[in-house]
Formats: sequence, C-alpha cells, structure tokens
Amino acid sequence: MELKDRGEVFSFLKEAFKAQAALSEKERTKEEVDGILSPYFSEEYQKAFFKENLKETNGKYLTYASDFAKYYIPFYQYSNDTRVVIKPDKIYVFEYFPESNEGPVGYKSHYEGILLENFSGVWKVSKYLDDEIPEEVIKESL
Repeated sequence: MELKDRGEVFSFLKEAFKAQAALSEKERTKEEVDGILSPYFSEEYQKAFFKENLKETNGKYLTYASDFAKYYIPFYQYSNDTRVVIKPDKIYVFEYFPESNEGPVGYKSHYEGILLENFSGVWKVSKYLDDEIPEEVIKESL
C-alpha cells in the first residue's frame, strides 16, 4: 500500500488498530497473532506490543482491555489537530496534548505519535513516539 496523503495514512492506521483490537476477541497461537499484526507493524514493534499486551493461557494468547495499554495505535480523532509529515521513507503522525489536571489522571503538555517506516516498499508502524518527535518535523507540520 502506498501512503501518499493523510487520508491514506489515517486509513492504514485505523486498519492497524483494528488488527490490534482483534486480538482481544479470542485466544490465538503465536503464529496467528504474528499473521494478524505483520501487515501493519515492524517485527520490533510487534515484539514490544506482544510483550506488553498479550497474555498466555495454555499456549494461546489474548489481549485484555485497558485504558492505558502501551503500543496500541493512539486513539486520535484524526482531525486537523492530528499532524502528518510524510518523508520519503518515514511518516510521522502525532498530536499535541496540552496539560490536563482534570479527572483521575493528569499529565503535562506533550506530543504523542507514531512513526511509520518504509521497509522495502512496505509501510509499517515501527515506533511509538512518546514526546520524541524531532523539532524539525514539528516545525514542518505547522
């Protein structure tokens, strides 16, 4: 899949999230999990997601719901607040979150994002960016 514009990038990320969410539907073998994730995620990202989110029972794996699960595609509104910077071999998708002290969990102002990389012509989510978006990418997105 070529990702030439923000609409295509958003569609890809929505499908990647659906793949992750499907892992909560029923127990699966490691091979099945890999088959579901590999079209969307780099091997390194899959390993991190697997380690953080999948639980084993009798040789099969399942994810459990959580409001703060790491390595899931962020639940963006995919609006004008969601910035997309497309480079030849990298795509940065991120949002700025102003400080919040409301509710049970507060946080400081920060950027949060996903890095997609082109692996031999195939785009895959390769890294979760927790306030690690390069300054030049942020400036380019404004």
